Amino acid sequence: MEAEDWKGLATNYEGNILSVYDNDQSGKIKSIIKNLGIKKERAVDLGCGTGKFLPLLSNHFESVQAFDYSEEMINAAKQSHKHLKNLSLSVRDLRTSSPKIKPFHMALCINVILSPSISDREKIWRNVRKSIRTGGFLVLVTPSLESSLYSKHRLVEWNIRNGNTSSQALTEGFDTKDKDGKMISRGGVINCGGVPTKHYLKEELICLAHRFGFKITRTEKITYPWSTEFSNPPKWMKSPLPWDWLILLEKKNLRVR
Repeated sequence: MEAEDWKGLATNYEGNILSVYDNDQSGKIKSIIKNLGIKKERAVDLGCGTGKFLPLLSNHFESVQAFDYSEEMINAAKQSHKHLKNLSLSVRDLRTSSPKIKPFHMALCINVILSPSISDREKIWRNVRKSIRTGGFLVLVTPSLESSLYSKHRLVEWNIRNGNTSSQALTEGFDTKDKDGKMISRGGVINCGGVPTKHYLKEELICLAHRFGFKITRTEKITYPWSTEFSNPPKWMKSPLPWDWLILLEKKNLRVR
């Protein structure tokens, strides 16, 4: 999404945006934050939205900086978390040069590097790296391309169970074009609610981590109910569930190519 696309969403964030915080029912992200938390250290949320993770970060770090490129989201976060005295919020577009800020011990980056533009994603990756000190950590969540393809398989199964022909089963309910009618599945860019969104393979994330000077220390799945993929999914559609990738990375002292 562009910044203007977020206008009006902040007032009904829960109804419009999937909350990773609320759907991380086993608390994997919360556990990582608690384990990395050091009271004398600083943390940053790169793409905080309305700030679901900010109280947790505030409790485990000396100070917290939070950015979002939507002014509406930042204003909503300020209103909700004005009681947090060690928190600073500001508008920032991660595609632009990072401001002169002392790098942080830990950065949270939840479903932020999603642009369909390779150039924009490259800029964001570089600015995310600059935000973290050597030896610091990046908690990264991204949409899973494997999960998206798996969800398409479950949709085909659903169509077959409904009695559709083979050809109908492969097309009924599928949306593989953007609002201009262009195919957008190339390179892991998939239409999500009309918005072209980058999805990642696990191996792709491993390659990106190495290229941008990170060591992967943990890889997890954050699973979601089928209602996040389909309206009124059938009762028989159960596990395995769809997921996002959760990757914990440590910044190494390497030259980025």
